[in-house]
Amino acid sequence: MRAVVYEGPEDIRLEEVPEPVLTDPEDAIVRVTTTSICGSDLHIVHGLLPKMEPGRIVGHEFTGVVSQVGSAVTRFKRGDRVLGPAAVWCGRCHACKKGLVSACERGATFGHGPLLGDLQGAQADYVRVPFSDFTLQPVTAPDEQIIFAGDILPTGYSAVVGLTPGGRGVRTGDNVVVFGLGPVGLCAVASARLFGPAKIIAVDNQTQRLTTARDLGADVTVDAAIEDVREVIREFTDGWGADYVVEAVGKEETLRNAVSVAAAGGVVSVVGAFQQPTILNAPRMMAKNLTLAMGMGDLGRMRELVGVIEAGNLDLTPLVTHRMSLDDAIRAYEIFDKRLESAIKILLTTS
Repeated sequence: MRAVVYEGPEDIRLEEVPEPVLTDPEDAIVRVTTTSICGSDLHIVHGLLPKMEPGRIVGHEFTGVVSQVGSAVTRFKRGDRVLGPAAVWCGRCHACKKGLVSACERGATFGHGPLLGDLQGAQADYVRVPFSDFTLQPVTAPDEQIIFAGDILPTGYSAVVGLTPGGRGVRTGDNVVVFGLGPVGLCAVASARLFGPAKIIAVDNQTQRLTTARDLGADVTVDAAIEDVREVIREFTDGWGADYVVEAVGKEETLRNAVSVAAAGGVVSVVGAFQQPTILNAPRMMAKNLTLAMGMGDLGRMRELVGVIEAGNLDLTPLVTHRMSLDDAIRAYEIFDKRLESAIKILLTTS
């Protein structure tokens, strides 16, 4: 089968590799129909993921059709259309029972090498899915509508609904600010609209992404390249600030801005992928009684999000800027990495 394979920093290739096989009774083999490139895939390509070894298949966003199931699988059969998760969880450990599937004791992320479970990735014709009864979701919507519910949408949605079980999320009447309009930030914009905010203010420095944010429900967009972000947010919140701020960039400067524009008693919800330790303005946060939440998306919400999409209440197809064949994966990586052609999300189809 074809697969996108990591061979070392700055070296990925489309190669012929053996098809996966069932190794556990809870496994399923999925024939991938659509996969996508994510920002964390670029971290791998650039050698930023420790312990990543040559020969590993990359990719963790996918939809497909069940090809085989293990003897313990009860929810799925050959021929079922499914959405795959970015990472798998066992459903039985202490973390899973507390609703923290991202901390599963037996969890693994597709295509991220030995550091994160050594599970082969999904940018391929077939992929093996452990714990498939827990982690796969049956779907009826077209691939391009549903694929993001397995990764970037749970992250953006979790950022606005609360990053920890029982945590404060966006409430009706909140002024919401989203810093960073990459795919996750755009999903946060679209998700925030579901909760009846007074205003959604979206911040980035790329014109195309600001336009897409408006398409997804932002009331105000701020071009950080030419506008004073803090002043604009003060203006549109009548000087009070934002009740809820999402940081989806992962940079110290953006986190400083998030703390600065947050209103007293507000929330700063951080899903940006920081690569280095950073400094917080703790005195300002304390003076404002701010809540800071940081974390990963809750993949346990996949079933809920599939329902929202299939009910017609959330449409993320504006994120899709490119549709390409898996055969063109290396060129697709170049486009995505260099942000050519106003790329936001690139779908790779296997047929």
